[in-house]
Amino acid sequence: MEMLEKLEEFFCSPKFTCAIGEFMSENAEKLEFVPLDGEQHLQNFDIFKQYTSMVEQQLEEFIQAEGLSVKAICEACAAAQNDDSHMHIAAIDYLVASTEYESFMQLAYDHACMAAYEPNELTAWEPEAEGTREAAVAVEAAA
Repeated sequence: MEMLEKLEEFFCSPKFTCAIGEFMSENAEKLEFVPLDGEQHLQNFDIFKQYTSMVEQQLEEFIQAEGLSVKAICEACAAAQNDDSHMHIAAIDYLVASTEYESFMQLAYDHACMAAYEPNELTAWEPEAEGTREAAVAVEAAA
């Protein structure tokens, strides 16, 4: 499991997450999100191929730095994905999104939704108000 831990650490590193964030910020708005069983826009596939290249380049640097092989990583990821007791591993999601168009489109859609999210008074978190409510509950419980 040590290899997967290293891989997960790499995929959660600022270097990789910033590369993904920058890529999605530059490209997600160019994608046409249509049902996957419908006709797909060629530009979507071009962006998918660019994403694949970016992930492959990042992964190659990791593999060389750690002295690993692509085959060993693929086998470890496949074993983890098929193991019912495994915890969620973000690295596998990023790798699958670089090899499967549908997974890439879901990742890009999730990013686009997060980028477009604007909190309002119903969804905004107010830490001061939350602390006030907890204090009021504690006072009521003590009484």
